Amino acid sequence: MQKIYEIDFAALSGKEKSKFILYLRDLAEECFAEYPFEVAIKAQLLIFTRWWNSYRLMVPENPTPKILEIIIEKLWDFQEGKLAQSKFEEFAKCLEAVVLEIATGDTEKMDEDEKYYDFEAEYFGDWDDCYTSFLIDVSYICYEICEREIAWTGVEDILDGDIADLKIPLLEEMEEESNCTAIALEKRTQQIYSTPTFCKVIALLQEDIRTALEGESITELRKRYQKEYLFPPEDCAKVTAEWC
Repeated sequence: MQKIYEIDFAALSGKEKSKFILYLRDLAEECFAEYPFEVAIKAQLLIFTRWWNSYRLMVPENPTPKILEIIIEKLWDFQEGKLAQSKFEEFAKCLEAVVLEIATGDTEKMDEDEKYYDFEAEYFGDWDDCYTSFLIDVSYICYEICEREIAWTGVEDILDGDIADLKIPLLEEMEEESNCTAIALEKRTQQIYSTPTFCKVIALLQEDIRTALEGESITELRKRYQKEYLFPPEDCAKVTAEWC
């Protein structure tokens, strides 16, 4: 069976592309089954760093919330051994409470400890709802580290959600689908998956997975991935608040 990074996604049929996305988690888990937990975390960090480098350039009319950059930096610090497990878990626990409030409006978790409100006041003063999807999905990596459990949920959700549903149709200048039947929606989905832009997204994800497996030092990767993008910067600027 081919590894996830060996599959030529662009050459697949529409149905095969849909199957690839549907079973992305299984493909990823199979690929990393024989590797230490930390390698799968590293792969997700590479993927999200690339994505963040592009997302931070979107919605140019609004400032980028500082918490997202902080999360990425905390993840890198932890991977490099610059942040102790206990300190990371403390940060992740506070983050989880605020993310739950933003995602659902439920403050039950926040009400458990005043420090969660202090954390929110310190890091979320400039929060912008345009980035809610990214916040939820990147926070899954923090959860996985704390629970020592790899699920690929964040990668899966943002790839087949925000990227496929919103960003690709915009960047490919696709017309909206007015027919909401199951057949029409599946056809639309396969059209999105077959666009050059989405195929490139998958190719870059596969590249990041290969890179994680190659053993390059985390310090060198951190430096190199400051300039790795999902979309060209000029395309990122096309994503305005109405496309969030």
